Amino acid sequence: MRKAGRLGFTLVELLMVIAIIGLLIGLLLPAVQAVREAARKSQCLNNLKQLGLALHGYESAYRQLPASMIWHGKGEPHGAGLLPIGVLDRVASGISPQAEPDRLGVNWIIALLPYLEQAPLYDRFDMQLAVDDPKNRPLCATNLPTMRCPSDGYSDQLHERAMLVNVPGHTYARGNYALNMGINPHCFTFEGSCPEGFQTDHPDLLNKASKVWGSGVAGFNSSFRLSNFPEGLSNIAAVDEIRAGVASIDSRGVWALGMAGASITAAHPSGPNYQEYGDGITACGILILTLSQAELKRLKMPCETGGPLSANYSATARSQHSGLVHVMRLDGSCEAVTDQVDRVVWLKLHSKDSALAEKIANRGSQ
Repeated sequence: MRKAGRLGFTLVELLMVIAIIGLLIGLLLPAVQAVREAARKSQCLNNLKQLGLALHGYESAYRQLPASMIWHGKGEPHGAGLLPIGVLDRVASGISPQAEPDRLGVNWIIALLPYLEQAPLYDRFDMQLAVDDPKNRPLCATNLPTMRCPSDGYSDQLHERAMLVNVPGHTYARGNYALNMGINPHCFTFEGSCPEGFQTDHPDLLNKASKVWGSGVAGFNSSFRLSNFPEGLSNIAAVDEIRAGVASIDSRGVWALGMAGASITAAHPSGPNYQEYGDGITACGILILTLSQAELKRLKMPCETGGPLSANYSATARSQHSGLVHVMRLDGSCEAVTDQVDRVVWLKLHSKDSALAEKIANRGSQ
């Protein structure tokens, strides 16, 4: 009499099959993740290209580039004569709207909205008012997919601009692109000891200065023509990739705010994703207290509190891609720049005057 055939697996065989399946999943998962990140990276780059087209569309219409930010009035009376316009965040510090209206107006991204297929949103902004005015503020919470890089896991988190003073409701959406305002140290040429610094239209920062500009492609209340870049449009960065803040009070990566770290890179002495010198932003002190500088560095989002007052005064390009950031040059060309890029090369890329960039590089960290 013939024995019946074995039906099914032994326990050993079953465990072997499970182990093989687990091994295959382990081998395939990194490949799947790599493909997904490649797609995200491609989308980030495509967004940057769209910004390049929008920037040149604006220039064709107005024969100049947009200002990085519009400031209403002259001087910053709350800056103790040390801070120029556009650096002290009045809303975050509780000055506005309680004591007086904010003066921080629309920025370069808002100016480009008609060229990013966002004309209806642009038409709803009142250009004569601050972005935090009750008429404009709700618009600043609009999610703009073109302004967000899908690789940034923090860009879904809204920025609460006034939560440092425990006032909710001043809510802003995130973005991942910033206009290059220049790599000048955060000081001013009129001071005498800082010939490589930013420039203003008046040395009285408290009451009279209404413009600030540096080595980049735009400034506060300052616009440039393409003819202002004698070394060529392909030799200067126009827009850098940046990261969204790691907490709701962190103003980095906010598309409607024309401040350093939010939608502007400026005054940073080192290259992309630099860890030893962080971004100078208003909320840094609280971020260090709640998260610690070590945790911020682990997240690759360090910040600095060393400014003259609590302010948004410096920021560099950052991303969540592995070892690189995307940059759009003023001619509209886009590229990936590695974190290991030579510091002088990076500084020259962010200055319309390469000789000035070399002088700034020789100054070292500010």
